[in-house]
Amino acid sequence: MGSFDHSQLARMTQIDYDREMALIATVRNDEGFTRTLGVVRAVADPDNETAEFAVAVCSDQKGRKLGQLLMDRIIRYARARGIHWLIGEARRENAPMISLARACGFTITLTEDPVVVGFRMALEEAEGYT
Repeated sequence: MGSFDHSQLARMTQIDYDREMALIATVRNDEGFTRTLGVVRAVADPDNETAEFAVAVCSDQKGRKLGQLLMDRIIRYARARGIHWLIGEARRENAPMISLARACGFTITLTEDPVVVGFRMALEEAEGYT
């Protein structure tokens, strides 16, 4: 996506903390500018039963375990919130995302869409978020 309209930017930057969380990995350079390296988000349904996740990592950071770190943190957060299921989707050709989901313990499933796979993880009782 090349650009975002106002409503898309508002949606991505104004979090409803009752149902959503976004965790961002950043680094500050020598000039004091902050660069975002990756982000993971979870959005829970109104009953707090299921949350859908999405993760994005800058291409120059792929293969450095940042995606694993972000996923680990959002899984712990979702458990602490008492969410029962964490779910997501990716295109079938997205081998790195499928590998990450598998490494994090998600079950990989087929979907009705022939080009999409689903990810599903049952979360245990809340362990506390750190």
